[in-house]
Amino acid sequence: MMISTRRTHAWRNLSAWLRRHPLLGGAGAIVLSTVGIGGTLWACADSSCTPAWQLSAADYDCAGRAMISPGNDTRINLLLLMQSLHPMADPPANARPDPWDWQFGKTFMSWGGMREAYWPQPEQSEGGSEDGSTCEPAASGGPAFIAAMSAEQGIPANERTVLADLRGKAGCSDEQWDEAAITSKAGREYLAYLTAADAFHKNNWAGASQGFSALTRAKSAWVAETARYMPIRIGLRMAIATAVDEWGDFAGSEKIDKPSLEAASNAIDDYLKAYPKGRYAASAEGLKRRVAWLRGDMTTLVQRYETLLANTPGASEAAANLAEEIDNKLLERQDAAALIAAQGKAPLLLAVADFKQMRPTGDDTIGLAASDLAAQKAQFSAHPELYGLIEASRITYAGGDAKAVLALVPDAARQPRYTPLAFSRQTLRGMALGKLRDPNEAGFWRELLGGASPVYQRPLAELGLAVRWQRDRRLDQIFAPGSPITDPTIREILLQTVATPAILRANVANTARPAHERDVARFALLYKDLTRGSYADFTRDLTLVPADANVDGGLWDFARQEAVPVGLFRKGRWSDGFACPALAETAATLARAPKDHQALLCLGDFYRLNGFDSFGLFNADGNEMALGNGPDGFAGKALARGAIYDAVIADKTAAPDLRAYALYRAVMCYAPSGYNGCSGPAWTAAEMDAAQAPTATRKAWFTELKQRYPNSRWAKSLRYYW
Repeated sequence: MMISTRRTHAWRNLSAWLRRHPLLGGAGAIVLSTVGIGGTLWACADSSCTPAWQLSAADYDCAGRAMISPGNDTRINLLLLMQSLHPMADPPANARPDPWDWQFGKTFMSWGGMREAYWPQPEQSEGGSEDGSTCEPAASGGPAFIAAMSAEQGIPANERTVLADLRGKAGCSDEQWDEAAITSKAGREYLAYLTAADAFHKNNWAGASQGFSALTRAKSAWVAETARYMPIRIGLRMAIATAVDEWGDFAGSEKIDKPSLEAASNAIDDYLKAYPKGRYAASAEGLKRRVAWLRGDMTTLVQRYETLLANTPGASEAAANLAEEIDNKLLERQDAAALIAAQGKAPLLLAVADFKQMRPTGDDTIGLAASDLAAQKAQFSAHPELYGLIEASRITYAGGDAKAVLALVPDAARQPRYTPLAFSRQTLRGMALGKLRDPNEAGFWRELLGGASPVYQRPLAELGLAVRWQRDRRLDQIFAPGSPITDPTIREILLQTVATPAILRANVANTARPAHERDVARFALLYKDLTRGSYADFTRDLTLVPADANVDGGLWDFARQEAVPVGLFRKGRWSDGFACPALAETAATLARAPKDHQALLCLGDFYRLNGFDSFGLFNADGNEMALGNGPDGFAGKALARGAIYDAVIADKTAAPDLRAYALYRAVMCYAPSGYNGCSGPAWTAAEMDAAQAPTATRKAWFTELKQRYPNSRWAKSLRYYW
């Protein structure tokens, strides 16, 4: 998967660093827990798929946006286009955040999450076939078989029971069937159908063909029609059997069993002639596309897909299924754009292919040339707004003149509602205003909010407005009562990153805000107070933590989990051998004497015992157009645990027992991987390297502890250095 430039570079940095430190290859979990591998990081959540919280998406991004763009999953662009041609109702405003990735909130979507928002599926039972008790071939067609059999008047009740049991075994069981139990004429037809179906699922094509052929004149209308349909499936199965490689992938149309494919094609025509409005007519029409694909007949495939794109209602789940099929069968081809352009009559497919082609090439230049796009203009004569979006997007992602984008996309931000195409155009205009730092940008976003859909569109428009106010240092606007920035994920990112101490305290006090958001504000405030050396503020702000605050939430998924463990600051662990008071007392001591060795070492133990070593609040992508960039009003730089030990070790006047403990802990920072686990989160390979003390230094710590403080409990318990 291709992700944002910064994330790609982070992975390259990590790979390069591991090549230089091969002994750490087995400690990948430790490395990944402390390295910022994403463009953004959610409190050290280990994920290779994190959204860059910005409007721009030049390259394929795991997080889709409600605007048709190069960075979207192509299936998302296809569905947005169908929803633009056939406008549909919004998904429920209370739709839950993307179930495939909760960090997306309602601003971004995965393909699976978008499907779930529009067409929620019932939760699947997990007992299933894990123990082999469920027959998969029987599961799909079982209900239709039972319904048809139940409508047959000539089948006795006892035979229905036997047939239903056999239907559950067809294709899975090798046991002998009790055929003698079926004596009625109607029941024998259903038994013959099951015998043929059993052969089909066991790849006995000859037996299946013979069985279904004999049933095409059955008295049961359902059996007769299904028997006429099944040769299509048999032919396709036989055709593709020779075209699957050792990995289960399609090996190409040249490997197809062509006689079987032609037989399937003829069977489609035969079925549709006999049953032009039959129960399988839609399926048969769809399988014509499968035949074209297997033949390698891209001309036919492009024509059929273009027609379907233009006519499939975006509100129908069939639109999502179509998007998946087009993506898989056509747009994944390297030559897809050229094939579609050569047709000259497929502007909808061409638009989606253009957005995909627009992604940067290996040298980071945009993939779609301006001359190639200009040559396509005539094909979009019936879709001028779509062509305008493509043209403006190409200028945007090629780094072109933002004023040209404004000329191509007039202001239409005062609408009661937006199709995805209209919203895409206006969002692109907002991006151009942002690039020009136009004074009217904030007003534009506020107007766009009025007609934006509450799911996906409005949060994206809020993101545009929040970034503008962030750049203008107007965070007070974002968190003011009645602010249009209401999306909880956007607000919580800003609370973790750029919110000032005053804003955090005000948000904690604002009982109108959700409890989770207020806890994020509490946590960010106390964490920054403590790590930035604002110890007096910490002791005062600690009173903002309720007595029953959560301590069990953990830090790994911090802002995404249901409970924020803000109670750690009041009820966390303080000591496991080195004598320390409660954190509040330690902070009070440091407020009076910031270099007090004992208090600093106790602070380090609080970090260690409560999992703060590799913890970091949300880390923003490194450009001004991304959410979460800017000063936060807290003084100083975060103090990592390793820096505490360095300071105590460097002070030769430190009390012997304290210095011995600092030496012991400094050595233990590298146990057992040899990687520094006390340096806090690192975002680049250079930061990782800078955090590593040379092996000679670690040896010197070990030697000094053993020789200078031989009687200390810490010298006696330490046997190695790493």
